[in-house]
Amino acid sequence: MIKHTVTALMLTATLTISSLSFAANFEQNMQLLGKNYKAFNQATNSTEALKALENMRIAALEAKQAKLMPQSGQSAQPTSTVLFDKLVTGIDQTKLLVQAGKLDEAKIEGKKLGQIRDLGHKVYR
Repeated sequence: MIKHTVTALMLTATLTISSLSFAANFEQNMQLLGKNYKAFNQATNSTEALKALENMRIAALEAKQAKLMPQSGQSAQPTSTVLFDKLVTGIDQTKLLVQAGKLDEAKIEGKKLGQIRDLGHKVYR
C-alpha cells in the first residue's frame, strides 16, 4: 500500500514539474516572438530582418505545440493552432519579401504579424 502511495506521489510530482516546465517554455517563446518582432521592425538591412524573422518562426513553431484555452467569455475561434499557422505563414511571406530586397514592403507586410498577435492576445491571454 505504501509502495503505491509513494509511486502515485512521484507521478504527481513529475507531472507537476513537467507542466511548469512546459508553461515556462511557452512563456519564453512568447517573449522571443515579441523581442524579435521588435527587432524586425527596427532592422535596417536584410540580414537583421531575416535573423529576426527566423527566430520568430522557430519560436512560433515551438509555441504552437501548446493547446491554449480561451479566456472566459471568448470563443475558441480561431484555435491557437490556426493562429500559429497563420503567424508562420505570415513570417514566411514576409521573409520572401526581405529576400527579394524589398525590406520596406516586408515591414508593411510584417504589420499583419502584429494583428495576428493582437487577436491571439485578445482570445487567449
